Amino acid sequence: MPLEWTLAAMPALGVRHVGKCLACSHHSLDTADPDEAQLWCLRHAGMTRHTGFELSAFQFFSATITDPAVGEADPPT
Repeated sequence: MPLEWTLAAMPALGVRHVGKCLACSHHSLDTADPDEAQLWCLRHAGMTRHTGFELSAFQFFSATITDPAVGEADPPT
């Protein structure tokens, strides 16, 4: 029987942002500052004349066993 798990945000890592070119798939490094990702898009547009971009935001999560049947036992690795 599968175990029950839950996800929890990892607030120390915060929300990250990435700018991606839709023409060539090049992308910025992930950054905490959405303005930096947008600036990468503008610089890339200036160098390549590519005009379509995607700005994505993501957050890291950790998984924890919440199954009552497991109790305080060590989780499997």
